[in-house]
Amino acid sequence: MGRRHGTTWYRSTGVGLLVAFALLGAACSSDDSGSGGDDAGGDTTASSAPAPVEDSRFTGTEAFCTPADGEPAEAPTASDDGITADSISVAQVRLMLEDLEEIGFAVDLGDQNAYASAFIDVLNEECGGINGRQVTLENVEVPVPGFAPDAEAAAQEACIAIAEEQRAVAAWSNSGVGVPLAGCLTGPNDVIFMTTYDLSATDFEESDGRLFSVSHSPTDILRYAALELTPDLEGARIGVVHGDTDPDPQVAEEGLVQTLEDQGLEVVRVDTIGCPDGPPCTEGLIESAQGMLADEVDVIFPLLDTTSLPGYLAELVTQGAQPGDIQFYNTSFLAQDSELVTGKIIEFGGEDAGALYDGAVFISGAQSGQQRESDFEPDPFTQMCNEVYAEASGQPVYDPTAGDDEARFYSSVSGHCAFVRMLARAIEAAGPNPTRADIAAALGNLGDVDLGEGAPGSFTPGKPTAPDAITRLQFQYPCQIDTDTETGHCVQSEGDYLPIPEG
Repeated sequence: MGRRHGTTWYRSTGVGLLVAFALLGAACSSDDSGSGGDDAGGDTTASSAPAPVEDSRFTGTEAFCTPADGEPAEAPTASDDGITADSISVAQVRLMLEDLEEIGFAVDLGDQNAYASAFIDVLNEECGGINGRQVTLENVEVPVPGFAPDAEAAAQEACIAIAEEQRAVAAWSNSGVGVPLAGCLTGPNDVIFMTTYDLSATDFEESDGRLFSVSHSPTDILRYAALELTPDLEGARIGVVHGDTDPDPQVAEEGLVQTLEDQGLEVVRVDTIGCPDGPPCTEGLIESAQGMLADEVDVIFPLLDTTSLPGYLAELVTQGAQPGDIQFYNTSFLAQDSELVTGKIIEFGGEDAGALYDGAVFISGAQSGQQRESDFEPDPFTQMCNEVYAEASGQPVYDPTAGDDEARFYSSVSGHCAFVRMLARAIEAAGPNPTRADIAAALGNLGDVDLGEGAPGSFTPGKPTAPDAITRLQFQYPCQIDTDTETGHCVQSEGDYLPIPEG
């Protein structure tokens, strides 16, 4: 049930898509009690490993790597669990997005296992491994939360497979796997974990410096949105609606509502939509839509998961809202900046819902729609990654201007390419016979990293979230540029990358 404020109270990044998190909400998320960016940290001082140099053989855009030259500075020995004299073990965790087919929300991002395996093969065969060791890979698959009888048990099973059976030193997920698996790996099992998932400050704090994300944290991106949009919101009557699944209420309150109020803006209504049976969230939806119109809001931030937002917009239409009556704003929280995700608004909410949402502005960490511009050229890193994958797999290079290929070109291929290169840089920089702590410390001090789409990013001590910029995007229905999306919508960038706002 909604409430009036003041009364008693996840498109892709350059390296991955928060699809499952966006579709199902944060059902397994931990409490986000603070910023996941500059304030989120964990112990990154457990090792004195030197920071990787910027001209590592795993940097640059001309090639995936420079082949190893000569012998390691020391003869390789078994230096820690999962690190033998001739190998080091890593894992890739794939979310089984095909589970979503039964509710009509599945998306095809290509063969995640094949992408991961291809770049590890290149690392071993073309790059000569790392300090005399080959990197061994295991691909682990986990069901989407809500589609397994027991999500906690499924995560625990995957954790045991990665940490105890495979003895993996590090793991990554480019398809949106996060908590509870992240906590099991990084906390009690000393496994480094990198992901595209929206992670909270608590997640980072409890990881002892072994957890990293290539996305803005939920609280951060909402705070950045409030700060960036302040000039647009002067004099507006603002409404906010979010689901009741933890930690969404606290994230919305601390990240968005408090920041809006601190900026002197008028938040007249904050509604919570209940999800007693899981998404889509419908409890209090009608009352919220009615209340927003009765309170004559000019602006709505609909912080709902992808299964719930189409119904909410459709209900606003039913209650009499017309295109132009309300300006909508959203963010990458729950991936509502994604073109794949926003397409569900028209598919499930109808054309009138899409028309109502037309012109919605998103604050994100990635560009979108650049492939439709007349002067489009892929950024050099993403192009290199796709060429390397095509050569390794024997497949043609994906076409970023084709609807079926665009997500694979950017999110899938360049995502795995980026994760493998970052891990390779950290492993090599940690020394010829590193410990797990050495590798974690090196990864946390990589400095600038490649995230695809030309997105600026870095990992530095105390900063386990990579993005160093935001973008401003716009939802268009129908798209103002020719598009081959099935629904005729698009998400287009409004300009270049912007500095993270201060305040």
